[in-house]
Amino acid sequence: MIHNHDHFDKDVTAAAKKQLHQHASWFLALGVSLVALGSLAIYFSAFTTLISIFYLGFLLIVFGIFETVQSTNLTRWSSFFLHLFLGVIYIVGGGLIIAHPLISEINITLLLAFFFIVGGLLKTIFALTHRMVNQGWRILDGIVTLLLGILILQEWPESGLWVIGMFVGINMLLTGWTWIMLSYAAKHVK
Repeated sequence: MIHNHDHFDKDVTAAAKKQLHQHASWFLALGVSLVALGSLAIYFSAFTTLISIFYLGFLLIVFGIFETVQSTNLTRWSSFFLHLFLGVIYIVGGGLIIAHPLISEINITLLLAFFFIVGGLLKTIFALTHRMVNQGWRILDGIVTLLLGILILQEWPESGLWVIGMFVGINMLLTGWTWIMLSYAAKHVK
């Protein structure tokens, strides 16, 4: 029996296009909401940073609880103790983050600054020493990442109070615009 895959692909593509077109207004609503929330997150970056730190702390605690519960299902003692230890570490780490959010904000921001500096240096060096597509953009990416790390470090420890919230807001803003552009494209899909 011979199957005509081209006909199947056309049907799937047509169905996907129809769904995109039907949901364009939802994409737009999501995009506009994310742009609004991202703008607020940037404006209130200190508050957003604090909320993000609490979220990280709670996430670590939840992950630690799951890891600890999972350890009881293991039959080998070495695996049991490793997973139990990891679970306790996550729970304690999350608890410390929640108990001391301002110190956590400042320390995590310092870690981010060093990450950007080292990452920016490595990206720039790699882009300068290897021939590749979009080499100029890769060099620019490395330099901007490096400069961002230096700027965060220069303003540290004060930058610890707003940097994370600013990054969260920028991410939400860019994601929102991505959904808005998808909505525009979905409305015009045929």
